[in-house]
Amino acid sequence: MQYRKLGECAKITFCSITPSRSKTQTASSKWLVCANFLADNEVVNNPTVNNMVPDSEWLLHKNDIVIKRITPAFVNYIDFEPNETYCSNNLIIVTPNTETDSKYLAMILNDRIRELSKESSIGAVMKSISRSDIELLEIPMLNEHERQLIGELWYKSIELKKKKNKLIELEHTRTNHLIKRIIQISGGTNNG
Repeated sequence: MQYRKLGECAKITFCSITPSRSKTQTASSKWLVCANFLADNEVVNNPTVNNMVPDSEWLLHKNDIVIKRITPAFVNYIDFEPNETYCSNNLIIVTPNTETDSKYLAMILNDRIRELSKESSIGAVMKSISRSDIELLEIPMLNEHERQLIGELWYKSIELKKKKNKLIELEHTRTNHLIKRIIQISGGTNNG
């Protein structure tokens, strides 16, 4: 099987707002922070608004992959149009090149992220990812059709898991509502 380095398959952008880059402007801009990115490809698309001057490289696009640089445990595949939203500190944006299937790449990164952070953080208290380790990560290059199928299978399995979790949540809400309704109908008194 043939392998390519991640740095050859995608553009990798480390988002780092340093004091020298944290200039303000009159217009406001929208930012997603680490807390917006949850497991199972959940992205809380409720951006923080501030007047920080954004770097154009930090602009988020559909099909990008976002990784938390510190204590990463999963990746987030951006399956929506972010509308002029930027990534904030300690996030890494991976933008696959045109010949790399973004869902396949997200699946590979999601599978290897914990291992990658352990390799990068020997002796560190908080696990993190270094630029060199992520750029040198080897990606198995199956044929294009196989990559698309695997990427789509990964994405659909996560979407199914999210729907199952939502169904469990709705069932729990329904059950609680029924219990409260029964107590209300029976008068909530002790009859026995």
